[in-house]
Amino acid sequence: MMNRNLRAIKWFLKSYLDFERPVYGTFKVTHRCNLRCPFCDVWRMPMKDLPTKDIFRIIDRLADSTVTVLSLEGGEPTLRKDILDIIKYAHDRSFYLFMTTNGTLLNKMPVEEFAKYLDFMHISIDEGHNNLYLFDELPKYTKLMKITVQTVVTKNDIPNLRWKVQKAYEAGARILIMSAVYLPNTPNLSPDKKKLHDVLVELKKEYGSTIETSWAFIDALVNHYQCRSFSVTIDSNGDIIYPCAVIAHRVGNLLHEDLETILNSEEAVKAREIMHNCKRECMLYLHAETSQFHNIRNLARFVGEFVGGYIKRNPR
Repeated sequence: MMNRNLRAIKWFLKSYLDFERPVYGTFKVTHRCNLRCPFCDVWRMPMKDLPTKDIFRIIDRLADSTVTVLSLEGGEPTLRKDILDIIKYAHDRSFYLFMTTNGTLLNKMPVEEFAKYLDFMHISIDEGHNNLYLFDELPKYTKLMKITVQTVVTKNDIPNLRWKVQKAYEAGARILIMSAVYLPNTPNLSPDKKKLHDVLVELKKEYGSTIETSWAFIDALVNHYQCRSFSVTIDSNGDIIYPCAVIAHRVGNLLHEDLETILNSEEAVKAREIMHNCKRECMLYLHAETSQFHNIRNLARFVGEFVGGYIKRNPR
């Protein structure tokens, strides 16, 4: 199995010498969720969970690709009874591995076991998840592992950002601040970009590495940017949603083909062309952030902030 650092080098070379490949993968291991966040479209599209063996097969396909960072998410991934087995399997396939959870079920989960295999964990906490009480529970998790609070900001939530950042800072966590995006079948809750930019600049200067959101992403809120497909979404049935959740072409399935074959398909090529010509600049975090990697300086700065921030905030 390829070492994750070697896989990162493979991604870099392929993406800069040929067409862009994904370095970041988000695998929705289930569509089931115990919450109903207004800005999310996953719970609105019921889909049967794959059996464990098929989840493993998809992870194997990803391990043979350029995907180096893998997020296990949903829906709510902890609703799967086999989630620890999935985490262990993905860990053994050598990714930079984390899980994204709404955190409301963590008090019933073997978090100590999760910590043995995850590089870090994202806990989504915001008004949309209606779980702001979890800010007070963060210290019991930061004692065990590296934690990032993932906060979606709607047009109503910008004034509440400061106290959230302060809470994350006090708990020894980091916080990833992202914009709500207008997706199909969801209400338009997107915040004012300029207002969000100005608040993030102020907070980033004050709290530094506590805020995981990069300077490049913050700059993109008020400057034009072009999305690129350095990230890929794998749906809970194995479909590749490409090049992003807004354009959302289903270009293949990892149960049937490897990722490189899918990305070289005619449909995937057309999907990339649509992305390259897209003028929406919707700030979908998965791509608005990773698309900045096309600039080597931004990539180096992101890696420095990302790695340095975790070392500083959560030494283990």
